[in-house]
Amino acid sequence: MAFDPARSITVPIVMGVATVALSIALLVGWILVIVRNVELTQRVWANSWLMAGGVVSFAAIMAVLVLFSVFLTREIRQSQRQVRFIDSVTHELKSPLASLRLCVETLARRDLERDRQREMLRMMLDDIDRLGAFIDDILEASRIRHGRSDLAVKRVAFDEVAARAVRHVRTRYQLEDPELQVSIQPPTLELDTDPTSLEVVLRNLLDNAVKYSDRPAMVHLSARLSGNDRLHIEVADQGIGIPAEHISQIFERFYRVPEEDVASRRGTGLGLYVASSLVRNLGGQLQVASAGSGLGTTMRFELPRPTETPSTDHD
Repeated sequence: MAFDPARSITVPIVMGVATVALSIALLVGWILVIVRNVELTQRVWANSWLMAGGVVSFAAIMAVLVLFSVFLTREIRQSQRQVRFIDSVTHELKSPLASLRLCVETLARRDLERDRQREMLRMMLDDIDRLGAFIDDILEASRIRHGRSDLAVKRVAFDEVAARAVRHVRTRYQLEDPELQVSIQPPTLELDTDPTSLEVVLRNLLDNAVKYSDRPAMVHLSARLSGNDRLHIEVADQGIGIPAEHISQIFERFYRVPEEDVASRRGTGLGLYVASSLVRNLGGQLQVASAGSGLGTTMRFELPRPTETPSTDHD
């Protein structure tokens, strides 16, 4: 039987509303019967605790039904996201594997020109990088979900971490230099953090910015000291933007904005979830700003700066 998201989420809502309405009707009918029958009313009021108990019971039933409907709706939405995630996983795995197979079959031809061989090898490396990044996101999301995201904090230069993330995204999308620009002020910014987690955050944010922009992309990574001596980091793009009604949900696991312009681009709904969780682990909070569809997006967060020079241990 096919999974119908619209029908699946409508049924529990309708059932919940109908059940609550029925409970209210029963309560009102019960009160009307008592009020219209004087003798019965006198007996009931003589036992006022019975009336109070009945009202409380009905209220409790309605509260339980409402909670049940909310919980069931939430679970169905999560199930829908997981179904979309599985569809995305299938696409993310099949596409590079099919490309790798084609490249291998092409390389097996003995009459292949040297330039064509180099092109095939580059395509294979790109597909491997894509698979690696995809698997890393899934593993990181699993670690975060189970509370196993350990940090290895040390003093690092922000420009070095940023350079690795920028190089990865430029290579993956074959970007021209103007498509991804970086500004760090001052250039020698240092902070105490987990460099691996910070690099994953920057990669995911830059990847999202490029992915949801039409080419040529216009993405800008900036870092500067804020007034409270914290490191303020922004990734801004001029891409497809985010509708206001979806901004509060984009950091949820598996969530993707349900629009055609998003569905047409590959993704799993894990990138921003991972980035947001890692930023929180690093002592910051990832925030998003977008004026709406087609008006670009800005992701920003702040991280604490080192307050003292780390000591050097000698054995």
